[in-house]
Amino acid sequence: MARDGRPTDIFVSYSPADTAWATWIAWELEAAGYRTMIQAWDFVPGTNFIDFMDRGVSEAKLVVAVLSRNYLGSRYGRLEWQAALRADPDNPSNKLVTIRLEDVPLEGLLSTITWVDLLGVTDPGQARALLLGRVGEALAGRAKPEAAPAFPDGSVVPPSPPATLPSLPPPAERARARRAPVTPPTFPRWPARAGAATRSACCTSAVPASGARCPTPASRSRPRTCRPASGPT
Repeated sequence: MARDGRPTDIFVSYSPADTAWATWIAWELEAAGYRTMIQAWDFVPGTNFIDFMDRGVSEAKLVVAVLSRNYLGSRYGRLEWQAALRADPDNPSNKLVTIRLEDVPLEGLLSTITWVDLLGVTDPGQARALLLGRVGEALAGRAKPEAAPAFPDGSVVPPSPPATLPSLPPPAERARARRAPVTPPTFPRWPARAGAATRSACCTSAVPASGARCPTPASRSRPRTCRPASGPT
């Protein structure tokens, strides 16, 4: 539970080297109405780090892991995502959401989790939609779209009203002892080389949880969207 008494919805697990991305993610999640717990804002003087990490993983409804080379080599990062998997071994995708920032190989248990690939995504709106969409699916336990699907004969049906995001509590209730910035963090910018490489913004593991698969390496030179797959590739 957070310092203000509100239950924690999402614990953000990341390497200090990726603080810019982690704080941007946390800000967008809180702007959407979720209560996050993140080291950059909530690890204030007097906090025990091990206790902070344990409470964050165990009390949060969802753990968002920010994947990079630094994170995958981090001892504490490994402890956090492994604890999240153990919390719901039968359906780990409902407890752990992974956000991939670098083209790093995912092996073992991490390779079984559907991830959101933000590598090369330069549009904040697109990144926000990918993040909130995947988080919403994980918390709901399903990936039902907001708009009604078209009738199979090819006709188009009117879209459904957009889903209502959870409302934020009054400002007085949000007051808490943390180091959250007053203004939104700047969307992290990729180096020229990384930003020039257009990548599929929605990737899944080798065993997709939502019935989609990533484009093959040879096809990543042009924009692609996830395509249906009948089974593991």
